[in-house]
Amino acid sequence: MDEPQDASGRRGGLSGRWLAVAVASVMLLVAGACGGDDGDAGAEEPEDTTSDSLDSADLLGPEDPASGDPVRIGMVSDGSTDAFDNTDELRAAEATAEYWNSHRGGIGGRPIEVITCETGADPAVATDCGNQMVEEEVVAVALSQSAVAESVWEPLHAAGVPTLFFQTNGEEMLADTETSFVMANPVATFFGVPLAVAESEGADRIAFVNIDVPVALTMFESGAAETVVENAGLKYDLVKIPPGTADMTSQMQQVVSSGADVVHIIGNDGFCIAAIQGLNAVGYEGEITSIAQCITDATREAVGGDLLEGISITSTMAVGAIDDPAYQRYEAVMAAYGDDVEDVENALGMGAYTVMASLAAALDGISGEITPATAAETIRSMSETDFPGADGQTFQCGGSQYPEQPAVCSNNSLRATLDAEGSPAIYEAVDATDVLS
Repeated sequence: MDEPQDASGRRGGLSGRWLAVAVASVMLLVAGACGGDDGDAGAEEPEDTTSDSLDSADLLGPEDPASGDPVRIGMVSDGSTDAFDNTDELRAAEATAEYWNSHRGGIGGRPIEVITCETGADPAVATDCGNQMVEEEVVAVALSQSAVAESVWEPLHAAGVPTLFFQTNGEEMLADTETSFVMANPVATFFGVPLAVAESEGADRIAFVNIDVPVALTMFESGAAETVVENAGLKYDLVKIPPGTADMTSQMQQVVSSGADVVHIIGNDGFCIAAIQGLNAVGYEGEITSIAQCITDATREAVGGDLLEGISITSTMAVGAIDDPAYQRYEAVMAAYGDDVEDVENALGMGAYTVMASLAAALDGISGEITPATAAETIRSMSETDFPGADGQTFQCGGSQYPEQPAVCSNNSLRATLDAEGSPAIYEAVDATDVLS
């Protein structure tokens, strides 16, 4: 176990010295939401999203059709590759635009026309997509997630086209004050849930059980963890364990001996299986939190719901939360306009819906000539607005959320608590603003 890091009472902002290297690791590890099968934390299958909830008409709201010349909005996705197929993002984004055009008055009263492009996760093609958006005269671009986001962004940024990302990394994008907007703060997402659990439990020490690979350790080696955890008034231990370690009993005994009240596990599902089993073997009775990638079908089969029940995982959307009005609205939109979306319950579709709806909401109230410049100015000056991905959260772009990353629009994430089947059952909003400054 590494030397415990004691809180000194010093409260300071996170310096830019580590941001460039930290955010990439965060996005790889914790940006995923809780939906789908292996590779994502599986959400419950909705049985009837209209029972005990608003009906579709209430969720969609009254008709408010847009008219006039269309406003072109870009939607970029990695699309279909040999390794994965993300094309549901494009279909869900188009369905969202149809909903906005029919019930929300479009943008500035005019209908949204979605211009799509697939990168194939290829940097060169991604650059072409960015250039295509400029040539197609879009006024703004939405992008949920991409392995080549920076290549898309560069020509858009050079041309002054505002780009709204649901989640992304890259120092230049996060530091941009003019045309770049990022819904999810990667630092807040990484630390928000374990620190919120520690606060709710009255804990004074937290143990981070990390897979010992560079990408998973950047937050700690750069000093970010020390600053954030100190700001939360906690002490912490970092437990680095090599990948492939099948028996973690000895390391988990050290965790118990340290007096940690919360254990946060960072690794893939195989790593998490061994960590949870090790904690159980040594009789650990405190709280366990993890990143979403920990909880897959393999985890549920190997560990069992009795050990997974009550574990809190990090999420960015309320995927599968059938009692959440935001998720209900998403499903109602897809039912009405997304017939071609192949897997509505997957995080891919909801991510695209969330980023497209967020961009349209950020542009609410725009009037007069709608250009990239006026769109960027409208987003920068927007009022605090409901977050389409989960009930009870808001976002506001324009640099006020986290001045060290002025593109960030929210410091919120979600704490998803697992049920007896190892599936997210309860979602709670987590705001990490206080520990970031």
